[in-house]
Amino acid sequence: ATTLRIVFDFPASPVPVRRDLADAFRRIWDRLPAPGTWWTGTQRVALATVARAAYQGGSHGSHADLPEPAVAAAGLLSREPASVTRDLISRWQVEGLDPYRYVELIGVVSHITVVDTFHRAMGISQEPLPEPRLGAPSQTMPEPPATVTKAWVPMVGPPTIPTSLSAVPEEMESLEALHGLAYLTYREMSDPAIQKGLSRPQMELVASRTSFINECFY
Repeated sequence: ATTLRIVFDFPASPVPVRRDLADAFRRIWDRLPAPGTWWTGTQRVALATVARAAYQGGSHGSHADLPEPAVAAAGLLSREPASVTRDLISRWQVEGLDPYRYVELIGVVSHITVVDTFHRAMGISQEPLPEPRLGAPSQTMPEPPATVTKAWVPMVGPPTIPTSLSAVPEEMESLEALHGLAYLTYREMSDPAIQKGLSRPQMELVASRTSFINECFY
């Protein structure tokens, strides 16, 4: 049996960290190294490694466990997400990056980005990535089927932010849970008077500034 090290206890944090947020980060670290829908645990940790190195400006090189288009996609999504285009996604697909694997890749990069950005904002060291776990991907297709319409990836239902990762339901559900803790749940977003440490106008000011810096064009 392996003794699990306690992670995300934030001893060096300049301010207290909410327990629910720390618990959410622990759940991410538990899911990350496990076999996903289309990637093995080893591959998922490798994607996170590439994304982290790319953001820090280092060379992510090549990874024996990952196809080259996956390495390129994880690095670019982490470092310059606004530079990703429909044509580029199509090229990665031709080079062997299946659309469903790409959607799961987005989920992995999104999760590691949230966790690492939080640590940078707090001025504390990043959590070491977990060790991969053995097992095969489930290869479970969404029901009803996902299709490509106006969006650049297959989605179940209309092409909106809430359905952005719906081609890989586990990634969509995990990102929704994190979204609610780090920002607002979709239900809370309809309440202009909600208070969660900050007032709603303060939250939206931070969100809009962040979107501007990240060149979000949604």
